[in-house]
Amino acid sequence: MTPIVAVVPFGAFAEESKERAGAWARSLARRLVDRFAGAQGIELRPVLLVAMPKGSSDPSYLVMGSAPDTAKAAEYARLLGATYALVGTYREVGGVREAHLRLVEESGSQKAEHRTEVAPEALHLLEPELAQWIARATHVSVDRDLTTPATANEDSYGALLQAMDSEVDATLLRESDPRGSQSALARAAATYTIAAQTDPTSSVVEERILVMAASAIETDRQPLVLETLETLAETRAQSWRVQYVLGEVRRTSGDVSGAIVAFEHSDALKPLRAQDVLTLARLYITAGAPAVAASRLRRVIRSDAEAPVVAAARRLQLGIRHPELERDLEEAGKAAVDGDLSHAVEAQDKFDRVLAADPDIWEAHFGSGLLAWHRGDSAAAEASFKRAIEIDPEAAELVSEMGEPPTN
Repeated sequence: MTPIVAVVPFGAFAEESKERAGAWARSLARRLVDRFAGAQGIELRPVLLVAMPKGSSDPSYLVMGSAPDTAKAAEYARLLGATYALVGTYREVGGVREAHLRLVEESGSQKAEHRTEVAPEALHLLEPELAQWIARATHVSVDRDLTTPATANEDSYGALLQAMDSEVDATLLRESDPRGSQSALARAAATYTIAAQTDPTSSVVEERILVMAASAIETDRQPLVLETLETLAETRAQSWRVQYVLGEVRRTSGDVSGAIVAFEHSDALKPLRAQDVLTLARLYITAGAPAVAASRLRRVIRSDAEAPVVAAARRLQLGIRHPELERDLEEAGKAAVDGDLSHAVEAQDKFDRVLAADPDIWEAHFGSGLLAWHRGDSAAAEASFKRAIEIDPEAAELVSEMGEPPTN
């Protein structure tokens, strides 16, 4: 049976720097969950929030860093369908730093206990030590590295833990206190910057910064993470993922030139996907560099990318090579959608000119089909729609909405 461990964010006690110690303790528990994520033979589940029973006001049910007793720990295990609960405390007293962990069975019995002192400048070694203890205590052999620290030194690891804790604050405050959430995210970004500077080699720091940046893009808070990403791009210049995400942050912030530089750097390290090359081409068009955009579009068209991506590249290429035909396509398309048969001949001529320049512009085939549909020529409409769908299968959704042609 695979052991499942419910990990309660650890509590903390410190004579000084209480806030820092609490952040370290909570994030240390989360790091253990991350370290075992996807492992065969054991599963660690984070306890972030446990619902209170009806009518209860017991604050201990809201878990944001605590060291519950054995009975409460067992309850957490049962509520998460876990075999065990892992609870712990990080302490800084009299110049001594130590961690005390307990593994509690869902039945209420204590399975194992581990107490260890953290040596000066060795905080980063605590996580692998605890991970190995968990594996031993649950009698599992884990198919991953449990010994390598997440960072190379304590300064970077401490900054990593504090930044992770600030990220949690930013998430929790997003709806109820947007200003507080912004402040927490800014703190996370600043602390991640320290983590990246004090250990440029850490892939864990890189991963956390990229996750934060992706979230910032989704919530339109890119400026808060830009400096951190740029620092990471300097310290890990050979990471294509860092350059790519930096490009996305710049692009969604409106920095066209900066986005182009980052995407090109990413592409040099690892070729971009066709849809990303298409995005890069659009950026070059916006930047007033159509010739460079055209070269990127040719790359997409020659690739084995999905049909909609290639179709979009062809349409952009048409606009660069033949802007007058792009105007013709727009005008004819409007006439076809409106069903104005008095302009049908003129519209069809425009579609034909577009297809003479590039026979794989699906919009021109679809427009021709619309004109035929409006004049009641089902056979011609079907043939044009079929060709449009062959070029871009997504056109099928538009065709399905057509219904029966009108009777003229």
